[in-house]
Amino acid sequence: MTLSRKQNQSEPAGPSASTVKRLFARSGNKCAFPRCISPIIQGETVVGKICHIKSAGIGGPRYDPEQSVADRHGYDNLLLLCGNHHTVIDDDPEAYTVERLTRMKLTHEEQAASMSDEVANRGVGLLINQSVTVTSQFGGITAHTINLNFAGPALEEPDSSVEPSPRFVMAEPKDGQARFRPPDQALGFRWNNIPYADTAEIEIYLATGPAMWLRLLPKVPPGENWSCDELRNSAMGHGTLTLQPFVWTNLNSLRAEDGFGTYSSIGPRDSETASVAFAFETGEVWSIDTFLLSASVAKKRIYFLNIARVFTQRLRDYGAFLQYLGTEPPYDWIGGLDGVKGYRLEVPPPPNHVNPFPGNACLAEVVSARGTYSPQQPTSVTLRPFFDQIFRKCSTKFPEYLDLEKGQYK
Repeated sequence: MTLSRKQNQSEPAGPSASTVKRLFARSGNKCAFPRCISPIIQGETVVGKICHIKSAGIGGPRYDPEQSVADRHGYDNLLLLCGNHHTVIDDDPEAYTVERLTRMKLTHEEQAASMSDEVANRGVGLLINQSVTVTSQFGGITAHTINLNFAGPALEEPDSSVEPSPRFVMAEPKDGQARFRPPDQALGFRWNNIPYADTAEIEIYLATGPAMWLRLLPKVPPGENWSCDELRNSAMGHGTLTLQPFVWTNLNSLRAEDGFGTYSSIGPRDSETASVAFAFETGEVWSIDTFLLSASVAKKRIYFLNIARVFTQRLRDYGAFLQYLGTEPPYDWIGGLDGVKGYRLEVPPPPNHVNPFPGNACLAEVVSARGTYSPQQPTSVTLRPFFDQIFRKCSTKFPEYLDLEKGQYK
């Protein structure tokens, strides 16, 4: 976390402490996005983000070159959002205009209960002691440091000799955003339950074609990496299977130099899988499925309810896996669909209605979103920005009559 005293009264480097306190005080400890119940402060962590309605940086969403620096970091230009919805508004500035976000801010503050001064002060203090508190708003992805400006010594500065908390280093995508291996590289070796049997080792490859993926990552790096045995025990050794692919028939496990995984197969000697859930030795979970999208390739359909069901179930499972490993929530998540341009969105009609035709075709090759997950929050709420993105890229809106936690109508 970098702090700076006000260098120039006319050009503050960031929001003032009093401005940030006012944002907290009028937030009700909830994200300002409509119907979102994500908290801003969770325990001893600020999980929300201070977001600029008009971007703080040149080239960012809704940037206004005529806006003064003071107004740019002023109260009227700032929103408190969860990480999920910050990504949503910055990924689609045409839909989330300055006027719309301003109305969103006013409506939220009118409806939200006020925080006490004690809680608001605590939020500001937590921000000072955290390394990532505000985003750059260049695509709604990369998080950066906020500079708080102080008119006086209202808050004590932390020890400058203390290093910021290290951030988790995630695996790099290969061959698009969905995969963590290039097409010609095996995921790993099938884990042979009879290790001394006189049989050949089988390398497992992921099927080609459109894919969907979900990643769950700790926020801080582990003290040391986990072995395959430790990862396997966390996945299977607690009376429940916490690391399983999106879709599977026969379940097998695989081992690799950088982690452990489970995958779906038809026969025990198959060398290709359509669905895998892999845990890296760092703790990162990366699940990929080519079945649900490839199964509908002839018709090119996005069967939304099937996709939403497995995403909500697996996010819950992978969160339990990370907790069994000993990593503390909240976690970062990334999810998406790859290769779906032209696929038509198919959604169940409202109760007592008949809809014989699929919906609009998807306009994007890749649909993705990211955010923060805490096990205390329903997974359908956590993933709602991703689901909204699917509908937005198909030029329609999420149907509120669906209950994604139950996978059926409300």
